[in-house]
Amino acid sequence: MWGWTRRTLYALLFLSLAAPLIAFRYCYSLWDVPDPAQIAAGQNQTIRLYYSDGVTELARISPKSGNRSSVRFQDIPEHVQRAVLAAEDNSYWDNSGFDVTGIMRAVWNNVTGASGGGSTITQQYVKKATGNEQLSFGRKWREMVLAKKMADTYAKKDLLTAYLNTVYFGRGANGIQAAAQAYFGKDVQRLDVSEAALLAGVIQRPTYWDPDVDKENAERRWGFVLDQMVAQGWLAGRESLRFPATLPRDATPGSARMQIQNQVLAELEELADLRRDELHQRGYRVITTIDRDAQTSAEQTVSTVMAGQPDTVRAALVAIDPRSGGVLAYHGGGNGIGLDYAQSPQEAGTTFGTFVAVAALRLGFRLDTPLDGGSSRMVDGIPFRNPAGVRCSPCDVRDSLQRQVNTASAALTSKIGTAAVADAAYQLGIPHELRGKPTLTEAAGKQPDTRIAVGSGATRVRTLDMAHAYATLAADGVRTSPHFVSQVQDIEGNNRYNATLSATQVMPPKVAAAVTANLPQVPLANGQAAAIRPGVRAYGDEGATAKAWMTGYTRDIATAVWIGADKVMPLKNKEGKDITALGEPATMWRAVMEAYRGGKVHASQTPDPAARPSPPTR
Repeated sequence: MWGWTRRTLYALLFLSLAAPLIAFRYCYSLWDVPDPAQIAAGQNQTIRLYYSDGVTELARISPKSGNRSSVRFQDIPEHVQRAVLAAEDNSYWDNSGFDVTGIMRAVWNNVTGASGGGSTITQQYVKKATGNEQLSFGRKWREMVLAKKMADTYAKKDLLTAYLNTVYFGRGANGIQAAAQAYFGKDVQRLDVSEAALLAGVIQRPTYWDPDVDKENAERRWGFVLDQMVAQGWLAGRESLRFPATLPRDATPGSARMQIQNQVLAELEELADLRRDELHQRGYRVITTIDRDAQTSAEQTVSTVMAGQPDTVRAALVAIDPRSGGVLAYHGGGNGIGLDYAQSPQEAGTTFGTFVAVAALRLGFRLDTPLDGGSSRMVDGIPFRNPAGVRCSPCDVRDSLQRQVNTASAALTSKIGTAAVADAAYQLGIPHELRGKPTLTEAAGKQPDTRIAVGSGATRVRTLDMAHAYATLAADGVRTSPHFVSQVQDIEGNNRYNATLSATQVMPPKVAAAVTANLPQVPLANGQAAAIRPGVRAYGDEGATAKAWMTGYTRDIATAVWIGADKVMPLKNKEGKDITALGEPATMWRAVMEAYRGGKVHASQTPDPAARPSPPTR
């Protein structure tokens, strides 16, 4: 009996070892390796972006002419080669085109949902040649076989040269020579070690890790590349190197369409592992979440309101579908200097008072909890003042929602603690960090002070974040993930990528409903009523405004509008009058809210004005 069992185990062991080898040899003989010359010629298709209807074209992204210039192996300095190998494949000269350990790690990451791949440079080159970027074992198997065959067919230096002449570095630059020009205005032969490390570092995430986009992460990746070079014995004197200065990215007009393109490309790179060069290679069509009516209205109203305003005045607008997280309208400025102010962290001002009330209701406080709403008072050693004419006595949590009673919000914050307010904001959708920096803390490891009640001090949020947080309230406390892309299709109409809805109940529906019902309500021309929260970041004690916000929502759309400047200063409009939340921001907000017709009124889901959380059990 034991002898039969032992022979069976031997046979199974043999088959487990032999079967993959046989399959590998069979596929090796069956599949042809791609011609490196064809890869460089393949990246010339136009990417088309569509509105959410999937029919109306939003924008086209055409390949840039003259963005590629091939160089010979002998023209690429050794330290440039080594920087790229340190970043992407430090065993390149020794491996057989693939790394079994790296492949197993990538398979495990795919199964567990973790990040990080295991591709060698040869495998990356095969992926680019075949255009197959799906996260599957079948793709990895084919990639591994073809990588081995390419390594056997072509000399290593020729493969590395072809890779460096085709890999995408961001800024529309395909190849190391184009990248050297785009980032540093010089030929590849003149790159120093520090510059080479920066370029090598952006390969993995060329849209995000451009220093002009995210300098903190660019520096982190640059340091990683240098550390890897040291570990391989390729670099000495690492401590003397400094992060290099780069040329500014091409100053693109601050148009909403261009800003949407940038967000779409960044999202596809992050979530679908689809880079711009790969999108061009296959001529993909991208169906966005952008609503045609809402976006058209956003562009028109921002243009109208901002026309003739002082040069210092900036604006941003974001609208989100509360049920899906899809961005319905997006405008990051339009002042022609190429900055996207919808992504710019700003002090949230008194719009943050809503989050104070949310935090209190989550902890079991009632809407009629009494508060001190005097015109001015000291709270936790910090002076707070209400807007001119605002006095609330007697006052309670409901009043702090319905009116801009800064002293009451500060008093409530003192009662519940600043950590509770920050946590409520995080749960609603305000990120913990932006570009590696905390959003709501005074410094790393410290809680914010009481000024968080009025969105001041160290509180920083983006217009996108405010729309996201208020969308969570509109969805009865269900938080989704903001996104711009719904689908990606190839030229035959086959789906290459589908957005996955992420929805999490982050607070009891009654809390969200109570907040919604007790915020000020305004009627819209489309027959709906919207809950609103205007807010300002005050300038001085004379009633001037430094930043003005209008946020508000219905069941179908949440919109946030910000107006401010690049520095803290009193905001004046083209007529020389103070800009207020109920002025220019409200005009833009209303135009988008009334233009959106994609949703339906859900009468059965109308918030109950009498809704209130259960009383505390303690």
